[in-house]
Amino acid sequence: MNRYLTIFILLFGSFDNVINLLVFYQPKSIVQILVLSIFFYASAAGLIALCSGLLSRFFAGFSLDRSATDATICKSRAFIVWVSATTSSWRITYATIDRYCTSCREVRLRNLSNLRYTRRTMIITVVSALTVFAETFYCHVPNLRNAPLAGYAQNMVCRFYNETASALIYVFIPSTILFIFGYATILNVRKFTLFNCTGGAYKRSINDNEKDRSPIDSNVNCSSYPIDYIQHSFSCSMSLFNINIE
Repeated sequence: MNRYLTIFILLFGSFDNVINLLVFYQPKSIVQILVLSIFFYASAAGLIALCSGLLSRFFAGFSLDRSATDATICKSRAFIVWVSATTSSWRITYATIDRYCTSCREVRLRNLSNLRYTRRTMIITVVSALTVFAETFYCHVPNLRNAPLAGYAQNMVCRFYNETASALIYVFIPSTILFIFGYATILNVRKFTLFNCTGGAYKRSINDNEKDRSPIDSNVNCSSYPIDYIQHSFSCSMSLFNINIE
């Protein structure tokens, strides 16, 4: 069962990431639109993590997993999996932060959304992940029996550090930042939409008043026409009356 489930997850996940790479790869706009570049590299890192993590499980189902017996492959596999997975998670987090900056009305925050800061954050993410999970070259060893995998952390201290670091850096901290900045982005969009709606309503009210005013003015002009006609007729009749008297 695990063998076929691993095949399904590997094929479906690889297809999904390849489609993401094809969608987000736009040569003319990948440098100009930061979100495209962030999601492109996040999908690439996710594809690397998926293949390096699940291929060993797939081969383990057929007793062909070299990482279970070879120390170099075991350490390299664990290192690549955690670094690429952490990089993918944090790049999606940076995309959320970038959307928050672009949704702000303050120019100072909007200026943070540029290619220079994006490259810096990507470099910092990769270097931090390399530093945090460098312990895998010491902790992970092959040919373990009482462990979830044959190639796993060799003692409880290494396992505690590895699981705590992966839970915090890969899951908890990025998820918290995603929730905070995602909610803040929604609030900024609502404020902007409300401002546009009230501004549009105010402009429409002014236009409606101007439109309503023109018929009123025309009615006033039309209503003044009989009064002018009566005054003119009265003046003419008085002049004729004076002529007759004379």
